[in-house]
Amino acid sequence: MSISAGPPRSALLTVWGNAWLAGEVSLPQLEARVGAYDDRHVVQGLTPQLLPLDRAAARLRADGASRLRLVLPEPGDALGLAAPGPFAVAAMSAGEGVLALREDGSGRGLVPTLQVHGSVVDGTVTTVTWTAYDVSRAGPDPGPLLSDVEHDLRRGILECAATLRDLDVARWRPDVARALRELRHQARSGLDEDQLPGGYPARARQLLTSARQLAGVLQLARQDSGGALDSREALGRELALRELARLVRRAQVAAYNAYELSP
Repeated sequence: MSISAGPPRSALLTVWGNAWLAGEVSLPQLEARVGAYDDRHVVQGLTPQLLPLDRAAARLRADGASRLRLVLPEPGDALGLAAPGPFAVAAMSAGEGVLALREDGSGRGLVPTLQVHGSVVDGTVTTVTWTAYDVSRAGPDPGPLLSDVEHDLRRGILECAATLRDLDVARWRPDVARALRELRHQARSGLDEDQLPGGYPARARQLLTSARQLAGVLQLARQDSGGALDSREALGRELALRELARLVRRAQVAAYNAYELSP
């Protein structure tokens, strides 16, 4: 999964799905929020027929789903995946997925596939097909939790600045420096309403803001070779940026999963 400032579809389904389960938003609001970037969403694997997103959400709740959890795995880091199986394989390939779990840990795992239709000249639309898999996750939520990643992300931001400085990657062109300032401004404004329902704690909002800012820095860092002129420096730079990308994903999972459903 590439790191970006925008939310993965699985994150949108997780946060607005949990808000709907808690009665904070209506089913049409859930559908509108999750499908805000796309032409339509459909779900396969819950019934013999394809279901629109609203009917699929209602079916999951009728089947006993009581909470949704985001997973953002990558090869070598099965973040949020508790057990091997078809869902784990599909989520690893997509770099994202959603667990819709019952109280006993059983449930369904949903993985999105995006298809872009049209052309640059005529315009494009995106359709999203979610595939449902049977899953079971015993024991407590494996996390990461907010408390697990807050310190790590703060450290990561400091290390990011030091790494870019030491390798001269922060020697931005004027247009890149301007884009960095804009990303920092965007990270501080408009995030709560756009990405998180009102029931999320302030700590989750702040963590997601920091993760979004660092994701933007990572994108810009990878656009410039900076001072990494030899193979040793290039490798050190890539390892540092890869670790920061891992911290961003952990922060995203912790923040998006921080919604507490009422008992």
